[in-house]
Amino acid sequence: MFTTHLQSRRTDPPPLPRPRKALRSPHREIAFRKEYIAASQTRLILKPQGDAKSAVSLKILDDEDDSVQFTVTGRKHTDRSCREFRDASGLPLFEIHQKALFTHSWFVTLPGSDEAGIAKAAPRFSSKHGINDFSLSFKNQATVDVKEDTEERVELNMERCGTVLALYDVVDGDRKVAVVRESIEHNEILPFMNSRWRKRQSVLDITVTPGTDISLVRHPRMQVLLF
Repeated sequence: MFTTHLQSRRTDPPPLPRPRKALRSPHREIAFRKEYIAASQTRLILKPQGDAKSAVSLKILDDEDDSVQFTVTGRKHTDRSCREFRDASGLPLFEIHQKALFTHSWFVTLPGSDEAGIAKAAPRFSSKHGINDFSLSFKNQATVDVKEDTEERVELNMERCGTVLALYDVVDGDRKVAVVRESIEHNEILPFMNSRWRKRQSVLDITVTPGTDISLVRHPRMQVLLF
């Protein structure tokens, strides 16, 4: 759920250079859904298509064989003001809601629900970097112990590193567990300018480490894409 431009629509200044963490698997598995935890390093391609009313506004493909892993509806596809995140068969898995119009905060629910019970995403302000980073907070389903009724909450940070092309590191503690970048290979044209002037949505390359749920590609900074 890390998802139609990664750069903000606002004219925030580009981030100052910062040390980047090494791309490594998390200390423990992290997931919304255990069945989507990557067994090996996985590269995904997020391709925009359609419009706000489309049944398929975004496709998320496995770069190795071009197979569809997930799809995302347009935010006006149904009478509910949200996007549905679906599996390869079209079965709804989650809904992504914007908290309020003109805000950059989101929450994730089960299909048909309005309660923000699964995850929340919000901007993080820094005096050095402005509002270029986002955080995603959720219950880690990979570590839930049903017998002992224990759970672990995870907060992932998406840190902007790019100044020309969009480039974000998804950070869990001291480790970078995923990388999101505008694709040089899959974009016919790369718009080297602030996203508010862009005429098209960019294709994204997403690299996910083993032990990380690939369905997390829908969060959190990519929601600027979605809304």
